[in-house]
Amino acid sequence: MATNKPETSAVSRKIMRLGILIIVGIAAYTGAWFYAANSLQKSLLAFFGGENPAEVDISCDDTTVRGFPFRIGLFCSKVGLDDRFHGLSASFGALRSAAQIYAPGHVVWELDSPGEVRSALGFSAALQWQALRSSVNSGLSGVDRTSLEATGSKATVTVMTTGQTFDAASDHLEAHARRNGDDLDVALMIRNGTFQLPGGTPVIPPSSTTVDMTLAGKAKYLDMQGDRGEGLYGSSGEIRRIAIDLGEGRILSANGPFSIGTDGLISGELRLDLEGIDAWRKTLAEAFPDDADTIKSGAKILKALFSGRQNGGVDLKIQNGVVILGGFIPIGVLPPI
Repeated sequence: MATNKPETSAVSRKIMRLGILIIVGIAAYTGAWFYAANSLQKSLLAFFGGENPAEVDISCDDTTVRGFPFRIGLFCSKVGLDDRFHGLSASFGALRSAAQIYAPGHVVWELDSPGEVRSALGFSAALQWQALRSSVNSGLSGVDRTSLEATGSKATVTVMTTGQTFDAASDHLEAHARRNGDDLDVALMIRNGTFQLPGGTPVIPPSSTTVDMTLAGKAKYLDMQGDRGEGLYGSSGEIRRIAIDLGEGRILSANGPFSIGTDGLISGELRLDLEGIDAWRKTLAEAFPDDADTIKSGAKILKALFSGRQNGGVDLKIQNGVVILGGFIPIGVLPPI
């Protein structure tokens, strides 16, 4: 029995050393987490205070950093935004965000309804949604990609000068943006979107819309960078596909290069594909009765170009806002954006 005492004592010492190492490791991890949380909170407060490339002031009421031990994230009871340069202000509900400790560059967040946006251009928008979630993926070069998803969203827009209001809503909305070198890839999907004036039926039937395009040289917008007031003026890009589906065979799609001048006028060379010409004519004439004659004339021209068929494709050229159908028929003028 005496010969086992040294072995037992050695085992006990090893267990004790292991226990001490575990305690020291937990203490070090806990200290590092709270140090990181404190640093994150300080840097975010500075960022919110206008120390960001866009020089936008952001308020975050009751700011806390939570998630210990395996996550870290920012929580606010209310969020506000003030962009004095563009004359925009906004307010939203509670914000919750989180990133895994082992992947701090991947942040997910969600924002509570309602929201309100006010613009110096003379409009305001009251926003509601059932759920709004987003994710941001960052790398050494900055934000690589970001996504946003909203369900049950609704916006009531009011024109302040006239008091006119209109409603827009959708069952499901997704928006995605990713860095592609210096360019920005953008994708948008709206399911069962509606647009209606107060007290009336929707202007057009519920529709689904998809957008897939690239904006040249705009990857910097992922990092809130860019010339002040630049917006989309002086930009160019490629529309891979824009499609609007009203159901019952009414589908409109377009693709091709485009550009926007410094004056806001659009130019481009697009391929336009249309399915269900007569159905589109009837829908648009009912939605815009004052333009019914123009819509009917346009439908006749398209059917002639499609050799009398309901479906077909045609080239659409836009020169400084002037829309030219088939390369030689001016059909309208687009206002500056």
